[in-house]
Amino acid sequence: MYANVQGIALYGLEGFSVGVEADIHNGLPNFEIVGLPASSVREAKERVRSAIVNSGLVWPRARITVSLSPADWRKEGSGLDLPIAVALLIASEQVPPVGRNAILLGELALDGTLRTFRGVWAATQAAYYLQAQTIVLPLHSEIDPPPTETGARLLPASSLQEALDLLLGRSTPKTVERIPISDYEDASPAASAATQLDFADVVSHEQAKRALTIAAVGSHHLLMYGPPGSGKSMLAARLPGILPLMSESEAAEVKRIFSVAGIHPPPRGVRPFRAPHHTVTATGMLGGGTHPHPGEVSLAHHGVLFLDEFPEFQRSALEGLRQPLETGAITVSRAAYSCTFPSQFQFVAAMNPCPCGYSGSGSHDSCRCSIRDRERYRAKLSGPLLDRIDMTLWIEGINSQHLLLQHHRTPSADSSSRMRAQVADARTFRLEREGRLQETTHGLPRNPAGWLRSYDIAQGAAEMLFRGAQSLQLSIRSLHKVAKVARSVADLERSTQVTENHVAEAFQYRSYT
Repeated sequence: MYANVQGIALYGLEGFSVGVEADIHNGLPNFEIVGLPASSVREAKERVRSAIVNSGLVWPRARITVSLSPADWRKEGSGLDLPIAVALLIASEQVPPVGRNAILLGELALDGTLRTFRGVWAATQAAYYLQAQTIVLPLHSEIDPPPTETGARLLPASSLQEALDLLLGRSTPKTVERIPISDYEDASPAASAATQLDFADVVSHEQAKRALTIAAVGSHHLLMYGPPGSGKSMLAARLPGILPLMSESEAAEVKRIFSVAGIHPPPRGVRPFRAPHHTVTATGMLGGGTHPHPGEVSLAHHGVLFLDEFPEFQRSALEGLRQPLETGAITVSRAAYSCTFPSQFQFVAAMNPCPCGYSGSGSHDSCRCSIRDRERYRAKLSGPLLDRIDMTLWIEGINSQHLLLQHHRTPSADSSSRMRAQVADARTFRLEREGRLQETTHGLPRNPAGWLRSYDIAQGAAEMLFRGAQSLQLSIRSLHKVAKVARSVADLERSTQVTENHVAEAFQYRSYT
């Protein structure tokens, strides 16, 4: 007998329909899966066999062939267990056929329990896109209900037997409710478990707080450098707490990436904060591997990517950041595949000024490094990479006596809630000024005069901008970044026009480059 059911397999972040065909012939008992199955799919033979028997059903003692179409696309993951099992049961005439508009998702345990799998959220979204009318999936999957216009029914099941009962109408499906993003307003970044750190706990560093607020307004990339223990990592860890909550569309993109990576996403609406160790490989940072897999730059999509000990990262990992920093996406090409992953993140890095860490510090003994050591340390960061960073900031260490005096004073007025309100107000002003819902400028403009007009830079400010760029020998990209920072300073002050004061402050954040 022959049967055909539908499943979903993933290619990078995208899902595609897989036709699971089962054919049972008389002959010596054998079970083969064809159609370019990966090892995780080939191992489904033993899982499916045990799950069917332990669910009280009969394993057909015959020659069994399962074909996965399209046959020239490699299939990975354990989410095809359920459609393989159902196809075998239909082919052996133990259950009646299911409709062609039904898509089955799930991994089977040996006792017949239906388990969630890596990429279940992305697979479900693909099923919505394919206009499936019925979707069977594991009960405890963290997914959103289908859009109303699709007319799809979700049938969450805890086991193979329950999935069959739902498909055959012998039981009532459990309902899945959608919780709108507005209901998560109380779960603000400052209150979430991932971002409970508050700027109110930071002693001094008023200039750094100002710079981080400006960076949050314009999503500017920031490099902080200074002596060890000056508070660079502490400041960076508090940046997500002043960023606005993600929209529903942004949260959906982030959830899809985390689903494919097999990682729990951050709390709803809270932006991701990724801080990989400096031993991370280029593949771990950028994505790829034997099978398409998102890297840290994609896991930080719509959030913050923080690299502590910036020069200690592998050169290949750092240089690979050029494309995502510029375009907000990264294309990973290998011999067997080519995938594009979104990676629109805010980049923050921290480093010491030299190997010993105390070059230029006024609160410590003189630096012990030679000029050659300092130059070799700085040479770990290439010019093209530094050229893509919008702001650089020196972080001076705090004297212990000053810290003791501050301990008895009123906490800093620059709390995360206050700074977050300033950022939200500045972004609202920017949208009103631009007269559109979202910023559409990505990458390097073709004509500098174009962004000078769009940023509304005054004549005197424009002259100062170009004089400073010529004095510092800035590239056109760096010149544009200074103008963008000046525009963010103006937005923070609710100024329609960029003035000389705004440009002067923007130039202060080019201290390293």
